[in-house]
Amino acid sequence: MPYQQYIKTISYPLSLLSTPVWLFDVGNLRVLWANQAGLDLWNAPDLAELQGRDMSDGMTRTVCERLGQYCEDLSGTSNSVAEHWTFYPMGRSCSYECSISAIEAPDDARWLLINAIRQDKLSDSDTLYRSVALLHTSVCVSVFDRQGRLMYSNPAARRMLGADVLTLSERFLDEKDWQLAHDTLTHGAGASIEAQMKTAKGPVWHSLTLELCPDPVSGKKSILMSEIDISNQHNAQQLVNRLAYTDTLTGLPNRTSWLSTLNDRLDSARQERRELAILFVDLDRFKLINDTLGHSLGDKLLVAVSDRLKGCLDASDYLARLGGDEFTLLIDEQGAAGRSERMARDLVEALAKPMRVDGHAMTMTPSIGICLFPQHAEDSTLLMQQADMAMYAAKEAGGGYRTFKPDMTTQIRRRLRIETDLREAIDSGSLQVYFQPKLAAADGRMAGMEALVRWEHPLLGWVPPEDFIAVAEETGMIGDITRQVLHHSMLQQTLWSAQGHDIPVAINVSPMEFRRGDFDSVVRDALQLTNCRPQSIELEITESMLMADSESVQQILAGLTSLGVRLSIDDFGSGYSNLGYLQKFPLDSIKIDRSFLDDGGISPVVELIIDVARTLSLTVVAEGVETTEQRNFLIAHGCDQLQGFLFSKPMDKHRATDFLLEHDNGIAHWSSHAVSAEWAVQRRREELAENP
Repeated sequence: MPYQQYIKTISYPLSLLSTPVWLFDVGNLRVLWANQAGLDLWNAPDLAELQGRDMSDGMTRTVCERLGQYCEDLSGTSNSVAEHWTFYPMGRSCSYECSISAIEAPDDARWLLINAIRQDKLSDSDTLYRSVALLHTSVCVSVFDRQGRLMYSNPAARRMLGADVLTLSERFLDEKDWQLAHDTLTHGAGASIEAQMKTAKGPVWHSLTLELCPDPVSGKKSILMSEIDISNQHNAQQLVNRLAYTDTLTGLPNRTSWLSTLNDRLDSARQERRELAILFVDLDRFKLINDTLGHSLGDKLLVAVSDRLKGCLDASDYLARLGGDEFTLLIDEQGAAGRSERMARDLVEALAKPMRVDGHAMTMTPSIGICLFPQHAEDSTLLMQQADMAMYAAKEAGGGYRTFKPDMTTQIRRRLRIETDLREAIDSGSLQVYFQPKLAAADGRMAGMEALVRWEHPLLGWVPPEDFIAVAEETGMIGDITRQVLHHSMLQQTLWSAQGHDIPVAINVSPMEFRRGDFDSVVRDALQLTNCRPQSIELEITESMLMADSESVQQILAGLTSLGVRLSIDDFGSGYSNLGYLQKFPLDSIKIDRSFLDDGGISPVVELIIDVARTLSLTVVAEGVETTEQRNFLIAHGCDQLQGFLFSKPMDKHRATDFLLEHDNGIAHWSSHAVSAEWAVQRRREELAENP
C-alpha cells in the first residue's frame, strides 16, 4: 500500500536512533511505526501489537485537542516543539522530554513524529515544580476510581472536604448534576459543569472539570476532577437574573419574565391541546391616587394590591406586574375559560376590601380584560392585544371584567382616535367651555355658573367629558385643558361683570394640577391676563387631593387663598368622606355628590352633610337636581344652592348670557316659604298614607 511504502521510506533512518521514536496518526489515534527503543517504551512485544492498540483508551480530551493543535501549528519537519510528556504503557508510568514534529502525510492525513529524547526521573526539577504547584494551588484537585471512590485529593481539596470522605456521586447536592457528569464521562468526553457540591461549610457552588485519565500509580482508568468555588459569581449572576426578570417593588415576575413564560406555556398548550386564559388587570384611577397622595403611598398601595392578588391564586397560576398599575395573570389548566371569570370576580372582591396604607383605608376597583387561547388568538402578541382591548371595555363600563369579543376592536379604535385627536383639538382651540347655572335655594335667583369643558369631534360628534377627561389625565394633556378653561371662564366672567351680571364662576380642577407645585401661579397669571376679580372665581377640587395633605398641597391652597379665589369640595361624599379636613383647609363651600339624589330616594346622608356644613359656616351646593321633589326636599332642609337639569342643562356662553338676562328680569323665581310649605304638606300626606 502507498501508506506502508511511505512509512518505510521515512522510518528507515529513524530506526537507527537509540532514543525512542514513533510515528502517530492523530486522526485515528493509532501508532503507525516505532523503532525498537519506542517499542520498549510502550512495553510492546512487537510493532504489530503496538499498531493494534487503541491509544484513545485512557487519553483525555485535553490531550486529544493538544495533538490536533500540533498538526495545525507545525508544518513539515522544519518546525518542532519540545514538551514534557508522561506515558502509561500497560499500566506503568514513565516521563520523557519529547520533541514533536508534524509530518506531511499522503491524502492530507495528520501524522506526528515523536522522539523521546531523554527519560526524566521522579526527582527532576519539573516534577518538583509540579508537586509544589499541586500542593499550593487554591484549585481543588481530586482523583476518583471508576466506582467514584476517592483515591487522592490535594491540600486545597482536603481543606474543602474536611473530615468527610464521600464518593464522587455523594459530593453532588443535586442528583441530576451528577447524572449529567456521569453520562458525559461514559461517552468518553470531559465534563465542564456548575453544580452545588457538599463541602465542610455546607452546599457551595463550584465550577467543575472532570476527565477520564490513567491513574498515575496503577495506570487504571480514573476520574480527575478539579473544582473552583464560584459562589460569589453565582450569587452575583442570580442577582442579575432577579433584577432582569423580577419587579423590584412587588417581587412579582416582570414584563420580560411574563413574555418568556407566556410563550413557553403557549408552546406546551399547543402540544397538549390545553386551554389558557390571560387576565389583564388595570387599577381604576390609580394615576389620580398616585398624583394626589404621592408616589410613596402609591408604591405601598401597589405592594398591598399585589399581595391581595397573590392570595387568590392556585399553584399553577402565574401572576406578573407589567409596570405601573398593570398586572397580568395566566391561568394554565384545562377548563381555563370557565375559571377565568370566577377568578376575575375573586380579584374584584379581594380588592374591594379595605387595605390599610399609611393610615389610609383604601379600596381599589380593577378593570379586568380576559382573553382565551385558542378561542380568541393563538400567539402571544395577539392574545395580549385582545386582553388589553377587553380591559379597556371593562374600564369604559365603569370597572369589573369583560371577556374579549370581536366588536371590542371598534371601541378601542374610538379611544385611540380620541387620544390622537384630543391633542389637535387642544392646539386648535376646538374645545368649548359651557356653563351650567347654580340657583339660590331661597328664591331661585342666580347664584353662579359652573364652567364645564365640552368637545364636539368632527366625526364622533359630542364626546362625553368622562371619556376625554380620563384620556387627558392619563396622557398628561389635562394641564393644557385646565389652562384653557381657566382663561375662557375668567374672560367670560369679566364680560358678564361689565354687563352688570357680577356672578361667581366655578371651575373644576384636576388633582394632577396640584402635583406640579405651581398651580397657584397658573391661576394668578390667568387672573392678571383676563383682569378678572379673584372673588368671582371658585375652584372646585376633589376630596382625594385634600387627603394627600402634603406640604406642597397646603402651600398651593394657601397661595390660592391669598389670591382671593374661593375653594369648594366637588362631589362631596363620593370619596373618602373625612370630615376632619373641612376644618383644616380654607374651604368656602361643598357640593353634594349627585349619587345621593337618585331616583330611589334621597339619601339621609344629605341631611347630615347639610347640618355639618352649616355648623362650619360652609355654603352647600346640591348638583344633579332633576325633580321638584328633590328641589323641595333640599330647600326644606336648608341647602344653599341648587344645580341640575330641572333648571338648565350646560349651555354655551351665548345661551348662558340669555339665561342670566331672564333671571335678572325675575323669570323662574320661587318663594322658599311656599316651597317649604308645599314640601311639608306633601310629606304629611306620605306619612298618613304609610300609617293611616
